[in-house]
Amino acid sequence: MKSPFHIALESLHFIKTHWLNVLLLQSPMGLLVLLQIFLSPKLENYPWIAIGILLPLFSIGSSLCTAATFVLIDQKPSQGLAFLPTIFKEVLSRLIPLVFSSLTVAIFFGLGFAALIIPGIYFLAIYFFVPFLVMIQPRQPVANYLYQSKQLITRNRKTLFTTMGIVLFTFLIEIPISFVSDSLLGNVNFAFLFEMLLTMVSAGLIDCFIVFYFISLNSKGNS
Repeated sequence: MKSPFHIALESLHFIKTHWLNVLLLQSPMGLLVLLQIFLSPKLENYPWIAIGILLPLFSIGSSLCTAATFVLIDQKPSQGLAFLPTIFKEVLSRLIPLVFSSLTVAIFFGLGFAALIIPGIYFLAIYFFVPFLVMIQPRQPVANYLYQSKQLITRNRKTLFTTMGIVLFTFLIEIPISFVSDSLLGNVNFAFLFEMLLTMVSAGLIDCFIVFYFISLNSKGNS
């Protein structure tokens, strides 16, 4: 299996060639950030309601974006933006299992995070590959996708720790994004657009790395 450093370089090389597609595929995450910014002041005194609304939406949005990025990298198109309708068609054909599996993961994460935080991170890590499995193995029960993802990730400690590290990085990257948006751009008109763009860029980078990591791990398992 390739090293994380090699996978990161491979991801950056792909993004250099297909950066606009990668960015546009993160549009759902950008729109969810705008929704979060809009709802946060209104639900400031009702945090559990905010979590109940935003957690499922972010879980579904993240799953759809990750699945779309997988199709983009797996197909390696040469027609640029003209390939986007094909990606949307592929993802929409798997919409129901993607939605149900992401909602299941959101429930596990929410319960684990509410308990001791670490279990929530663990659940997110072991079910990281569910969107990819949905895309390559259609018409399977949701439980099968969850089980196969867990088997792929927990079969050795290095893979488990790597995916847990990616989950932690995903959460920690929001700290500088929020700092830039609130502290440095707080007085700038339309600062929320910068936060949306930064979220889309970071999500695109993370998704590309995850996809190449999955492809490398899966090819090793099949060899």
